[in-house]
Amino acid sequence: MNQDEREILLQKFADVSHRLNMANAKLEEANKKLKEYEEKALQAEKASQMKTLFLANMSHEIRTPLNAIEGFSRVMVDAETLEERMSYMEIIESNNHRLLSLVNEILDLSRVEAGEISLKKTMVDLNAMMQSIKQLFKFRCPEAINLAWENPSMQVIFNTDEDKLTQVFSNLISNALKHTTKGAIIYGYRLINEQNEIQFFVMDTGSGIEPEFIDKIFNVYASKDAEMNKGYGLGLSLCKIIVEKMGGHIDVESRVNEGTTFTFSFPFHGTVGGVATSNRTTTSTQMIRTLRVSTHGSENQMKTILVAEDEESNYELVRIVLQKRYNLLHAHNGIEAVTMNEEEHPDLILMDIRMPEMNGLDATRIIKEVNHETPVIALSAYAFDENIREAKAAGCDDFLPKPFRVEDLIELIGRYLGE
Repeated sequence: MNQDEREILLQKFADVSHRLNMANAKLEEANKKLKEYEEKALQAEKASQMKTLFLANMSHEIRTPLNAIEGFSRVMVDAETLEERMSYMEIIESNNHRLLSLVNEILDLSRVEAGEISLKKTMVDLNAMMQSIKQLFKFRCPEAINLAWENPSMQVIFNTDEDKLTQVFSNLISNALKHTTKGAIIYGYRLINEQNEIQFFVMDTGSGIEPEFIDKIFNVYASKDAEMNKGYGLGLSLCKIIVEKMGGHIDVESRVNEGTTFTFSFPFHGTVGGVATSNRTTTSTQMIRTLRVSTHGSENQMKTILVAEDEESNYELVRIVLQKRYNLLHAHNGIEAVTMNEEEHPDLILMDIRMPEMNGLDATRIIKEVNHETPVIALSAYAFDENIREAKAAGCDDFLPKPFRVEDLIELIGRYLGE
């Protein structure tokens, strides 16, 4: 092989090497893009699973309080004594609060899709919360099963998210009911590690969980019950998500044909044995009495509230709650609200946002230009963060989303009127 042939061969080899390098570079770029697409697909699949998890669990959870609300609303009509009505009212209110919490979570769907769960911590009276949980299951528990909670000898106030904690208990007790035909379901809490931690628990005497399956008990879509359409699964998976988001951990111990114990623990921040006021939401005889107070003094001594509300049923609720405390004026739209404010000079205004003729935001802007001192509280079913910001920007002093709790309305009005 002469010199020219060698040079030609080397040139061809160099060309082939260059093309091979180009091909490898393109292959590497293609693999990189493929990896990105796979990651995006996994993210989309995760988001889809989170949505399915959330909606499936909500479908189950919403039916439970709705059933109690619908059923006891009818039963209460036939109650013969005030004591009976009061007990039914407590059950309805407890389930109503639970349903409202679930609706708020549905509205927060975008956060759940991203794996986020917002927490709203308050100081919670755990003994009162435990009693409220028992009310939720009072008529779902078969006669052959004793549902009870271990009542400690002291009052414990715990800084936590009551709605999320109740949801974990609700899911665990619902799961226990599926697997327990007779015996007992016991739930409660205890302080451990020299009161540095608090441990909650749900124990049952049910069928138990096989050892080979117990490691998968919290996996989404991997539960034995899900395969049998009986479902351990989605509720327990959500329990794990919530508990870990709240800074705790959840465990399970079980023996086949003997029962199962779920425990979940958190660092303890609160008080023990002290006389403390809880921010928990329950209905009591005291709360009911606030709706039936007698009028002190004449109507001329009562302060005046202008209620701007186009829905008659919504105004009727406000009227029933407030008529013995305040003089009430009713505006059916924003224009009437502006006019009545100028003529009657109310002490406070309850302003609906969506109304005919003129909406509540425009009416508030005009009212605040005339008299900046008059408090305006927005009452609206539009309860997203942007709606609250718009109301505040228009001049509303506060915002109470519908449906609202009666005691929250009374407390908020009293705050602005200096009562």
